[in-house]
Amino acid sequence: MVLRFLIVIFSIFLIGCNFSDGKDTEIISLPQGDLVGFAKGETDYFLGIPYAEPPIGANRFEPPKSHKGWSDVLKAKEAEKQCMQPQGEEGELSEFFEVFLTKSGMKWWEQIILENAAWLFASLDFEKEQSEDCLFINIIKPSKIDNGSLPVMVWFHGGGYNFGNGDGLYITDRFAKRDVILVTMNYRLGPFGFFAHPLLSETSKMGVSGNYGTLDQIQALKWVQTNIHLFGGDPDNVTIFGESAGGASVETLVSTKLAKDLFHKAIAQSGYTVGRARNIREQRGDLISAESLGEKFFHSISGIDNPSVEDIKNLSADLFFETEKFEKENDSEQAGWFPIEDNWVFDSPTQISFTEGKTNDVIYVAGFNANEGTNLSPFVFGEKLKENDWIKQTWEMSDFSYLPLPDDVKAYGESLEYSKERSANELWGDLAFGGDGFFMVNQFASNGGEAYLYYFEKGPSSDTQTLDAAHGLELFYLFDNIVPFWPWKKIDDGIRDTMLKDWTDIAKYGKPRSDWQKFDPNNPKAMHYGQRIEFKTPEKLSLYKSLEKVYLEEGKNF
Repeated sequence: MVLRFLIVIFSIFLIGCNFSDGKDTEIISLPQGDLVGFAKGETDYFLGIPYAEPPIGANRFEPPKSHKGWSDVLKAKEAEKQCMQPQGEEGELSEFFEVFLTKSGMKWWEQIILENAAWLFASLDFEKEQSEDCLFINIIKPSKIDNGSLPVMVWFHGGGYNFGNGDGLYITDRFAKRDVILVTMNYRLGPFGFFAHPLLSETSKMGVSGNYGTLDQIQALKWVQTNIHLFGGDPDNVTIFGESAGGASVETLVSTKLAKDLFHKAIAQSGYTVGRARNIREQRGDLISAESLGEKFFHSISGIDNPSVEDIKNLSADLFFETEKFEKENDSEQAGWFPIEDNWVFDSPTQISFTEGKTNDVIYVAGFNANEGTNLSPFVFGEKLKENDWIKQTWEMSDFSYLPLPDDVKAYGESLEYSKERSANELWGDLAFGGDGFFMVNQFASNGGEAYLYYFEKGPSSDTQTLDAAHGLELFYLFDNIVPFWPWKKIDDGIRDTMLKDWTDIAKYGKPRSDWQKFDPNNPKAMHYGQRIEFKTPEKLSLYKSLEKVYLEEGKNF
């Protein structure tokens, strides 16, 4: 009874505070047509603006095409459908977020409320309606822009290239209050974003297929270059940033010539492109080629022996997520959907582009969290950790399992004084994210680029929490759209405000206006966001340097 009462109270409160109930903005006239958003307080919101033609029908598995436009005034007041992605049971929290709640230090009754009322909160909205017609952009700006044009920050959401969208948690007025225009967007995910097949390549103008999700991101950046001045933004001062798959997207966009001059600064949060170098037609490490994967995958989900292009473009969207049979038959070759080295969008793997200095001329910022594995490794370790071989087992769960376990990494694992489970979480998180972030910054700076490194190490403010600085936790601070009941204290306010200032200072001035200094490969230091905010040498520097040797050795195989 009490639980139902609380849920009703929450419902009434949220219904009474409908986000899009603000007054209309002035009409904005784009080349594609007129649109109107809504204003709340001193911030204007324009949601659900199409930046490309719907990728459906003949446009399925094709590069995005510029939107043809509309005739009536477009009411850009609600975020549109998210791109196609796997979904769980309606009304349930994702397993990923269940880990957040159970390890956060929340009281048991607070967790129950959120588990039963997740759909009420933007930051917990995992059951959003989806469609292949999903290429939309959102813009949040100050209502009044007094002097000239404002810097622009374009956000790419995370979700392993399989989940997520550009609204919910990310629709915030925090950036507008610091005189920065925030742009968020959807891009094609999973097989719809990164499926390659010989038949699709044969009919493509460029002779390759896949990378549609990356091409969507590039199309959105082109849209920003063409249109953002109409919203008061400066197309010559664009910063891209993103987390997890969004951070990996930032890394890849820095490396592709197709994105040259579309942005000027880049912030990669917990990116992970190292070791993920699937080639369009050649096997790399233990990764089969993208086209071979596509052939196996399509046959498994469709049952068609000799498909045509029409079969591929007309297959029911739902069947692309009926992957259980495929995963059982191809355990080591599961459909890992991510950007492909195709000699068009990407001439070489991202890590090679960074190593050889073949990147776009931008200011590059990257970082990662202290405990990335806490909320991810439970899904990675399908079996219980072995008592004596947990270090080897953790290595085999990384993207470098086909390489021998380095002695330095083994020694680091043996030095950890935590429980076996926590030690494995810690090591796996650094193998997946920490090593990548350090490597990319070090290579970028070593090739003469201006780079900055950060390290986020603040967990929930609770004596009973076991989450620590988990994967994605910095988003609660950066976007300030935290989960109700989240353990939070005054120290968290300080980290939140400092991070936002540093991020927006990078967008405004090209560098943070704090003690955060440029990365020096000869004296590596990072800005730490934790119990203290300070610029210092990372404690795990020896591990990151050991992993860098692995990455450089792996690169010789490309």
